[in-house]
Amino acid sequence: MKPSSSDDGSVGETDGREQRRRRRVEVLLADDHTMFREGLAGMLASSYGDEVEVVGKTNTGQQAVALAQENNPDVLIMQVDKTLKQAKNTLKQIREGREGSSSSGPKVIILTMFEDPQLLRKIMELGASAYIHKSASVEELFSAVRSATLDAGGEHVVVAMPQGALELSVDGSGEDGGGRALSKRELEILLLTARGMRNHNIASQLDITEGTVKRHLANIYPKIGASSRGEAVRLALENEWFTIREIEAAIDDEV
Repeated sequence: MKPSSSDDGSVGETDGREQRRRRRVEVLLADDHTMFREGLAGMLASSYGDEVEVVGKTNTGQQAVALAQENNPDVLIMQVDKTLKQAKNTLKQIREGREGSSSSGPKVIILTMFEDPQLLRKIMELGASAYIHKSASVEELFSAVRSATLDAGGEHVVVAMPQGALELSVDGSGEDGGGRALSKRELEILLLTARGMRNHNIASQLDITEGTVKRHLANIYPKIGASSRGEAVRLALENEWFTIREIEAAIDDEV
């Protein structure tokens, strides 16, 4: 093949860009159920083999830590238990292993059989890029993988759950809510709002523009069925997305 060239005589730059575009996303699978793990690897290979490469398959815990440090995958797809203890330890060790490295470590996609909104919030606090129920399709999982690798700022969380499982509503019954989960950034802004901070103070705290804060608030209200800041905070407390103690603790930290 004839190498590409540019007007300044450089050769191969176009080929290099094409290779980078074609590089498959490297994925590590960590799940204690061997049959599920192998089946998931097979489905990703058969359906998205041109875009995704499974570079390792293992149980959770120490084996996942070792493989993540050895292969440095783009994405870690990992199961969690209800306590999140093993997930916390695994992610902590992976991040500690990346200290001093130019790489920030893999994006994390959580697989689970649980449909608990409170568990979702805790998982988001771990820095996960997606929360996927094991009943989701391989298409939904691939969409989460792609979104995680494109979301450099880590502000968006993909949620794929059974219909109605995570509906957020005014009365808690799911009849009036939008049925969409809040992102990590939206929860941060809602917590700061609960502390009585104005938009410009929130913007300064999070190092974003005031316009961005307004845009996030405008997105939050229809998601949870709120029409004002006060109502949004009330719904957040009722659904235990954060607690009065968390609000007070955050205020005390600033004093």
